[in-house]
Amino acid sequence: MADPHRDVDDSAGHPTVVTAEEVLVEATLEADASLPAGLDELPTDPAEALGIVLETLRETEERADQAHQSHLRALADLDNYRKRMRREQSTVASQTVARTVSSLLAVLDSFDAALVLEAGSEEDQSVLSGMRATYELLLGTLESQGLEIIPAAGEIFCPDLHQPVNAPPQGDGEVIVSNEVRRGYRLEGRLLRPALVEVTRENEAE
Repeated sequence: MADPHRDVDDSAGHPTVVTAEEVLVEATLEADASLPAGLDELPTDPAEALGIVLETLRETEERADQAHQSHLRALADLDNYRKRMRREQSTVASQTVARTVSSLLAVLDSFDAALVLEAGSEEDQSVLSGMRATYELLLGTLESQGLEIIPAAGEIFCPDLHQPVNAPPQGDGEVIVSNEVRRGYRLEGRLLRPALVEVTRENEAE
């Protein structure tokens, strides 16, 4: 490790000791013109010059830290913006799917009403078979988008999922769904339309 002090000759040729602070000031004075403002014209007093150098260094470090913090905040803001945009895009996509599926529920209802009819001839049977294939294709497509049929007949009545068309008989038995009048649906776990049902008491159903 270099000695922080070194010997030089004074003007009379006598050796004298130069401190580390004086070496630092000397090196600073010999630096090129690219030094920060305030360091290009240092005072000749070593202690005063060293104080200016240290103060300039402190200010430079503060500016660098502020720039670093600004950079981190900008990155965080950008990340939050991207997350918000993804959430908004997901919400818009879900709302679009919900509107599209809701508009097709009437078509499913029409299929449900038609497919319970009895075929009176082979021609009617052929028509019903084609309708059933079309219905299953449509329902399968909607199910791939998150559509789910709400269980109804034979299930315990749930006011969040079932809409009754009659009042249950008096009694102490559990209220259950005796008949499904119109199918209910959920979309991606959220209620899209409650099932329209007839209800009874468990002991009445037995």
